[in-house]
Amino acid sequence: MGPETIIERFDQLTDELLDALADLDDWGHSGLRPDQYNHDVVADEVMLEPLLADGFRVLSEESGLTGDGEITVVVDPVDGSTNASLGLPWFAASLCAVDADGPLASVVTNLATGDRFAAIRGAGAELDEGAGAMRAPRPLAESIVCVSGNPPDDAGWAQFRQYGAGALDLCSVAVGRFDGFVELGSHHGCWDYLGALLVLTESGAHVADAHGRDLVVLEHAVRRSPVAATSTELLDDLLAIARRY
Repeated sequence: MGPETIIERFDQLTDELLDALADLDDWGHSGLRPDQYNHDVVADEVMLEPLLADGFRVLSEESGLTGDGEITVVVDPVDGSTNASLGLPWFAASLCAVDADGPLASVVTNLATGDRFAAIRGAGAELDEGAGAMRAPRPLAESIVCVSGNPPDDAGWAQFRQYGAGALDLCSVAVGRFDGFVELGSHHGCWDYLGALLVLTESGAHVADAHGRDLVVLEHAVRRSPVAATSTELLDDLLAIARRY
């Protein structure tokens, strides 16, 4: 399956997920584990078996690593689950196909608004119609930064926001909503950021782990600290802030 076909498949599964969520009455906790909601379970059911049937190996936040395909699809069925449970329109489905050379094709879709971000390695990013371009580089003191975690009082940026859905937070750098994103602590699984990582790199943004580790990992237990910025200078400043944690 080529990358264009993979993108089409990801869009199809996202549409099926939207249909399933439209019939969901209880968006509360699943009772299966402390941080899992009913919509997480429903979403994983929609995504997992079709992807396995397509011949992919699948790494899902909800069900771990299954299958044995040469391409691994990293899935966060509902990124920003707590936002979804609260009725906040900032939660997404994030899917990223990873081959031996890294992220190949990805789609991140805001399940509340329909905003969609897609990318194919070497072919650029496809951003939601009407979305802006990445912001012109500016220094930290003039930057608006999206933050995951508890920010320090002396960070030095102009403003910050905390929205609570890593994939959408990161993609928002690509469309000019933020100058950068910083994870304060190592709390993100690869499903939180790999889909957005490809969107960012294909848009010309700069991305790194705060502690110099490889961001392209396919292990369920591993956590990383992704940092993204519109320039290498701002990235260095945000990395320095993130390394305090």
